[in-house]
Amino acid sequence: MSTKSLGFCSTCKDRVPAEYRVDEGQVHFRKSCPDCGDTESFISSDAASWQAKRDLWQGVPVSRSLNCTLNCDRCKTDHNPTMLFMDVTNRCNMDCPMCGFSLRGMGFDFNPPLEYFDKILHAVSQMKPRPVVNLFGGEPTVRDDMFEIIDMGRRYGIDTQITTNGLRLADEEYCKKLCEKGVGLRLAFDGRGREIYERLRNNGPAYEKKMRALQNLKKYSRRKHSIIACAATGINDHCLTDLIQFCFENREIIADLGIIPLYENWKPGEFEIASHTTAADVERMVRDCVPGGGVDFIPAGMTHWLAVMRPFFRASRQAGILSFAGVHPNCESITFLIPDRDGYRGLNHYMNKTLPQAAGELAGIVKKIEPRLSRLDPAKTVDRFLGRMICFAAVVPWLLRTINKRRVFGGNPIAGVIRTVRNLWNRRRVKRQTGRPSPVTYFRIAVLPFEEQHSIDSERLKSCRVGMPYENVKTGRIEVIPHCVWYPYRNAILRDIANKYGNTRTLRRAA
Repeated sequence: MSTKSLGFCSTCKDRVPAEYRVDEGQVHFRKSCPDCGDTESFISSDAASWQAKRDLWQGVPVSRSLNCTLNCDRCKTDHNPTMLFMDVTNRCNMDCPMCGFSLRGMGFDFNPPLEYFDKILHAVSQMKPRPVVNLFGGEPTVRDDMFEIIDMGRRYGIDTQITTNGLRLADEEYCKKLCEKGVGLRLAFDGRGREIYERLRNNGPAYEKKMRALQNLKKYSRRKHSIIACAATGINDHCLTDLIQFCFENREIIADLGIIPLYENWKPGEFEIASHTTAADVERMVRDCVPGGGVDFIPAGMTHWLAVMRPFFRASRQAGILSFAGVHPNCESITFLIPDRDGYRGLNHYMNKTLPQAAGELAGIVKKIEPRLSRLDPAKTVDRFLGRMICFAAVVPWLLRTINKRRVFGGNPIAGVIRTVRNLWNRRRVKRQTGRPSPVTYFRIAVLPFEEQHSIDSERLKSCRVGMPYENVKTGRIEVIPHCVWYPYRNAILRDIANKYGNTRTLRRAA
């Protein structure tokens, strides 16, 4: 197998021809530099799984060919991002050895004033569709003006979220104030156990603070949030079963789990690991720790077909947005678990076929009805009704063939359907009466292979839907670089911004 692309030389960092190679069941990314010779990066420990995703999902058909050169600071291609991560500071109240997004790792202080964020958020508000904006860092909560940034985004009609390590949320009053803002959180939590944070973060006491933060969220939050975990073979892989169980026990507040394989951004001698962890390793960890198995992963890009139907069922301006819909088959992968009496079960348990088989069939069905849906306007009542009928007529027969009715509805299917409808109605009623989020009906686990510089692949970036917005200080324009290729450009860009704006004084001292 050989798939040609473009990558960064592992030695001199130049853009060079690259290709995927399979050797003894593993996938490697070989880069051929005329000056440094050939270098390889380890991509996947399971070549069969890697290739199966490519066979299942070939990407969104495009009308033109995009020749990616990895010159992202000069490229004017609009990737129509659905999610943006906006750097608000590089200060942090932790000092994780693998993190290169901190003052220590970057070597200068990046803390621009509100004026800078106003420019970015105004530009984002003009994008169609309007993406979700994640406040990113560093650690966003070290800024005492973070609430002002949230309010600014809200004035522009932007769904603003926060990616945080959660330490400040251990302060009950601070957490309460944040929950009152109603923002979604992506909370870093690698598992239950002080030793995990000692080994992975060099910060054992962070565990107790994170647990207090989750308790405070459970007390004050009126919405569900995401957990983001780092998985490392030999460090916390054995704790993943307990982490998923923890998510089950707190399913009224935890909506999904994102797992990032430990990325190797540290300098030699700073951190030691026994073996490299790839996305395939994380998928295997999840399969091994779900009772009864029944867990398969599919490319998140396949949710493109759900995005085709979604506007006819949701009135939100962002109804058509699914964050990773349409991305490359070897980008994010997802699976779904269903809550049972004592824990989660794999989705396959409730189907007559595997998740990849079912997803492939559904994609084919929606592809056939897409031309008819594209002629309708979901904002119009009649068109929305017609669109729903088209979707129901196409999907319901497939659904009845796919689900295992006995396992879904019990021994009496009719009584099971009635019971299911009643439970859904009661959930909605309780939520309206109490204002508290109801427990999840399904639990999504995503594997997020955020790329390190040595494994950046130009072919993957063509369909990237996640970006990093910034001001080009030379032109004053707001530009976006795909998330996974931000690393090679980040320091130079943010240093120029810091030099232009200086550093805001409304910062909480990192501790």
